[in-house]
Amino acid sequence: MARKRVPRALATLPGKRALERADHKTEALTEILRGVAVKNQREQPQAFYSIREVAAHFRVPFSTVSRAYKRLEQEGLLSRVRGSKTVLQGLHFDRHLSVRAFVGLPASLPSFVTLQDYRTFFIRLRRELRLRGFAAATAYFEPNEANTDALSARLKTYEVDTVIWFQPPKEAKETALRLSDMGIRLVGVANDSFPNIPCRYQVRRDAATRVLLAAWKADMAVERVTLVRSTDQRSATMEETLQALLEELEFEWSIADHGGQRTEAFLRSLHKAKTGGIIFSSSVLASKFCFRSPTAVTELLKTHRVAFINGPAGMPFARVPDVKVDLIMVNWQLVAERIVNDLITQDAFQQPGPTVFEAEAQLRVSLSDFAQDI
Repeated sequence: MARKRVPRALATLPGKRALERADHKTEALTEILRGVAVKNQREQPQAFYSIREVAAHFRVPFSTVSRAYKRLEQEGLLSRVRGSKTVLQGLHFDRHLSVRAFVGLPASLPSFVTLQDYRTFFIRLRRELRLRGFAAATAYFEPNEANTDALSARLKTYEVDTVIWFQPPKEAKETALRLSDMGIRLVGVANDSFPNIPCRYQVRRDAATRVLLAAWKADMAVERVTLVRSTDQRSATMEETLQALLEELEFEWSIADHGGQRTEAFLRSLHKAKTGGIIFSSSVLASKFCFRSPTAVTELLKTHRVAFINGPAGMPFARVPDVKVDLIMVNWQLVAERIVNDLITQDAFQQPGPTVFEAEAQLRVSLSDFAQDI
């Protein structure tokens, strides 16, 4: 018997050329389908493209599409019914479901796509919320939406009771006021920067950074340190902490600012620099380098002691190399469990904050063991 056709109102899939030139098909396909899903979300759930359709359209194996769908399931965009259809989640919760509460998770779409630690937080938190009886919806937003009422209106459409905002931008102040007027409780999670709104939880990396630099000081090969920063994406809090620690530990140090230079040329200049250690304090900059010039980054890691302060930077369209690196790592599973436990006990709203999560230093570890090559 022929399989019954599932009706849907989705636009035609993008042309296959969008995938043909990609070196890593799973990552590229995930990005394409994520964009399609976000643009086509409506108030109610609807049927999404089947794995068979996507595989035939883009001429890729079923296994590649399946991996992409699994990641979109973890992000909360899709759900699959075994032996039936794939469903694009709607913006509207079924209030008759027996759940503890309805939680909204605002997520910057550019940060979610490019930053591994940012993405990992949401995946772990969503999973823990669902395991503990909460309904969770991720509200992806573009940077220009953060300072308008578009985001708060979308969260209102989701009919959430509570919003957990990770790494809230400066524009979050206005949205926080709008959510308060709607009676929606807001729980902030600061990620090692001065929070723009009051945050109940805070991730700190200064103690772990001290451990890392102390290990460098004990290594006689690291006498001079170069701090790499971006002229566009800067974290004043992290830079001040690093500079204070470098002065305290009596390092010779300098700053390498990346502005409008070509990525490969800038990395070559770092490669030639007379320095023992290189610190990337910006996760955005580290991810940009790994995305645009993974080979040049690999060569830099082979010849210098390099530290990624904001966790590992993945290489989306290249295999992550087996090279040594120093990392500041956060146990995101522990963070997720504590936040969900506090939601259940109501401590997330009643206790004076912040609850601080301390990161840990991972020294001379293989980047391939921590970074994602998706």
